[in-house]
Amino acid sequence: MLWLMARASLPRHDAGVNEASKSPGLVRRPLPESEMCSRVHAWLSACHPESGAAALLSGGELAPDARYHILACEPSFVVEGELSGFRVRRGTEIVREIAPSDLLLALRELSHEHGPGLPFAGADLPFRGGFIGAFGYDLAWLFEYGLARYLPKNSRLPELHLGWYEKPLVLDRREECIFGGEALVEEFLALPLDVETTPTQFVERLGSFHREDYEAAVERVREHCLRGDLFQADLSRRLSMHLDGDPRTLFRQLSEASPARFSAYLQLDAERAVLSSSPEEYLQLHGRRIRSRPIKGTRSRGCSLEEDARQREALLDSEKDLAELTMIVDLVRNDLGRVAEAGSVLVTEFPRLMVLPQVHHLLASVEARLDRGRDVWDLLGASFPPGSIVGAPKPKAIEVLERVERSRRGIYTGAIGYLDPFGTAHLSVAIRTAEWDDGVLRFGVGGGITALSDSAAEFEETVHKARGLAAALGIGDFG
Repeated sequence: MLWLMARASLPRHDAGVNEASKSPGLVRRPLPESEMCSRVHAWLSACHPESGAAALLSGGELAPDARYHILACEPSFVVEGELSGFRVRRGTEIVREIAPSDLLLALRELSHEHGPGLPFAGADLPFRGGFIGAFGYDLAWLFEYGLARYLPKNSRLPELHLGWYEKPLVLDRREECIFGGEALVEEFLALPLDVETTPTQFVERLGSFHREDYEAAVERVREHCLRGDLFQADLSRRLSMHLDGDPRTLFRQLSEASPARFSAYLQLDAERAVLSSSPEEYLQLHGRRIRSRPIKGTRSRGCSLEEDARQREALLDSEKDLAELTMIVDLVRNDLGRVAEAGSVLVTEFPRLMVLPQVHHLLASVEARLDRGRDVWDLLGASFPPGSIVGAPKPKAIEVLERVERSRRGIYTGAIGYLDPFGTAHLSVAIRTAEWDDGVLRFGVGGGITALSDSAAEFEETVHKARGLAAALGIGDFG
């Protein structure tokens, strides 16, 4: 088994054994929730760097959408590539080339072709096998927006990376158990928890989008808003640094310091990885039921209960933030309406306060019913990239951002999660997300710009976000 660096004789865990119904070979074993995070990180540490390990974790308080951890490794094949073209790879062998215009069609074909062979297809689990991976923001150009691309690419990570996983492990926080193939479950439960970690050392700070440049970009976006070209656009900047360490150690620090409902770790190969601690749901599809939960507005947590209450009230009373959320909700309704049953698109929450360890956000929920004859690939093509990190109108916002930002966004503000062949998908918005590339860590920070924006305040918001993420990663003050 490639996923383990070393295998030992493994004891059995017979207590509480329950064969999961409908899927021969799938077993259920007890696993206290208090042990889950430690065991997940032990599993990641044991995974070989070339095993394609993927971890989708639901952190924070237990909730219906924060119940399961999903782990997988050794994908049967990987779909990856750049805007110029994509490929299907088995190990190191490229078995198929995909033209950019055929990407969604090819993903649909691969899902239909390989879905019937999944061993846990009949199980009642949130993920029974299928694709896990990341969609980079710049895939928007392929899905709909035939606009010129100006920005350079400054990362070796692909624009798309999807692994096809046949035997996932699913950890249920509420029922305190683990599901999976018997051998993999037993190996997982036998892993030692006292894992040695490699301390991360800061080496040097690399290029950045500095204050004067960012504030000038804010003013350019504001000009478009004042002219009526835009209602709002989400401007961002990229930060990077050279570190000496292990991305799995960074992810452990991130997920422990800032547990999020959509934490994710993707090991692309021995040198490249994606680390995410996103609070924002991009899409959830279950059968024909669709939900999207955009986030807008940010306030830091207060140092006292009184200050924290003032910060919450300021956010809820903010004309700018409520206006941004309203615009993005309308955008999401429009996106979902393109593939939803007529009359089914509803706003079910607006606004709701989301409280996180470092910040407060405003959240809304938009729900719909997928039209008959449509599938997850139609939904993705109609709604990508997530509206909350682009702006409105969406095509114009993408065009303006392409002209004022300094480099392509990469995975940042794209989407991370899973899509199965049975009509189920769950994807996060790739914010609070970093790319690891052979010792170089890159991440993006940004905020929504409107005609009411103050350029200095917008830059300071990105500094606050950068410092929060850097602190959670354990690499100190970095803005």
